Amino acid sequence: MVLGDSHVRYFRKARENGYFHGRIVSVCEVRGATAVGMRNPKSKSDALRTFRRVIAPLPRDSILLIHLGEVDCGYLIWCRAQEYGETIEQQMTASLAAYDDFVGELQSLGFTRIILSGATLPAIADNHAWGEVAMERRQVHASLRERTDLTLRYNEALRDMATRRGLRYADITADLLDPETGVLRPDYRHRDLNDHHLDNDRAALCWNLTLAPLLIAYDLEAAD
Repeated sequence: MVLGDSHVRYFRKARENGYFHGRIVSVCEVRGATAVGMRNPKSKSDALRTFRRVIAPLPRDSILLIHLGEVDCGYLIWCRAQEYGETIEQQMTASLAAYDDFVGELQSLGFTRIILSGATLPAIADNHAWGEVAMERRQVHASLRERTDLTLRYNEALRDMATRRGLRYADITADLLDPETGVLRPDYRHRDLNDHHLDNDRAALCWNLTLAPLLIAYDLEAAD
């Protein structure tokens, strides 16, 4: 089961393409879901209650993959910092703390086969004011490079969180990042530049190549 924001569509596409060898069978997408919203069951997206509802009947040996953070790093952390007069660091800490609490809740329910995944790199270019999401986020003036750098730091914190909790971590950032510009590679952008998601097929393939070894490792552990 994959839980996350609209960027979980890459995992759904991978499954449709026959990737993962049947090891990931369902995807729960909540558009606009945020990590910081995991502390609020009455958030605008209603993501926390949705996730709780879909995981409740699952066997406790199910694999859960969590994919959150793009909305936080690309928009909400910046917006909340402006709104509340706080620093980006304070808001990033709040987002990660809510994420960590949610992971802790899953572990307390008996789920042990949890994979934390790196947040998707931002794709909305500087001064791009077209498209639904770009319009929603237009009050945030952070550059693409600044939003990308924050995402990289956020993902490092997620990696540390996974290690501390004894969980696995998966990330395709190395494939997506252009080493010359420090932002998303152009060939991974969606063909519709007004769409803030990645190229679905390319991202799906990357996730398959990254996740396959982790899923196989879980199978080997279960066989021991």
